[in-house]
Amino acid sequence: MRRVPPGAVAVRYALLVVISAAILLPLVWTFSSSLRATTSLFEFTTPLGWRTFVPWPVTWDHYRYVFTQGGLAHALGNSLVVSGTTAVLGALVNGLAGFAFAKYRFPGRDVLFALVLITFMVPFEAIIIPLFLTITRLGWLNTYQALIAPAVADGLSIFVFRQFFQALPDELLDAARVDGASTLVLFARVVAPLSAPAFATVAVMVFLSQWEAFFWPLVATSGPGLQVVQVNVSLAISQEQTYWGHLFASATVASLVPMVLFLTLQRSYVQGIAATGLR
Repeated sequence: MRRVPPGAVAVRYALLVVISAAILLPLVWTFSSSLRATTSLFEFTTPLGWRTFVPWPVTWDHYRYVFTQGGLAHALGNSLVVSGTTAVLGALVNGLAGFAFAKYRFPGRDVLFALVLITFMVPFEAIIIPLFLTITRLGWLNTYQALIAPAVADGLSIFVFRQFFQALPDELLDAARVDGASTLVLFARVVAPLSAPAFATVAVMVFLSQWEAFFWPLVATSGPGLQVVQVNVSLAISQEQTYWGHLFASATVASLVPMVLFLTLQRSYVQGIAATGLR
């Protein structure tokens, strides 16, 4: 194996530090600004210095407002319910679909899979009107079903599962069938335990997609009852004024949940992406 020169390693790490700083500094500034008084939010933005990122004096007024009067706590609860439920149902439904495409032969399989691939290439804005009409006729407007059901079946998730399941040896599945395992038993007791990285990858993808959703929740629901976190964050911006302190505070809180989720499942997520051949 060729030895990497120390200078190349140093340059590599220096580039990683620069890239990490470019990503993290705006997040640090947002958090520090959320702890400043409204009168001093932009006082130290130019020139950049240590006081730009270290607030003093510290105030929690913006956080108190968004949680007590801004409805952020309720919106967080709604987003957790919607995102968590969609992630669980999505992993199950898309997993079964991916398993069928990977391990079963049936008429029209390749055509159906091509249609699945097309679905995640179509911009969501292109289907929002027929989707809204469908939800309206089902009587699901202003319900959790309207927020959850359209996101359960996902073409990209099916693709990830199919790619992962194709690597499972057919001999293992045949042995389970010889022992009398039905399709659902085979999936639950053999395939699923071996596919934890794929399930973690899809769960994270679906959860983050739902957590970041703004346009569809804004269309499908009205009023504060089913308000999700991204819609709640946008309330700090109006035509007359932008409440920057409230915006920074709510945006900071909204980013914590996906950050913790991703860091917790990072290893499985990376394994799932590597196993499916995605880049």
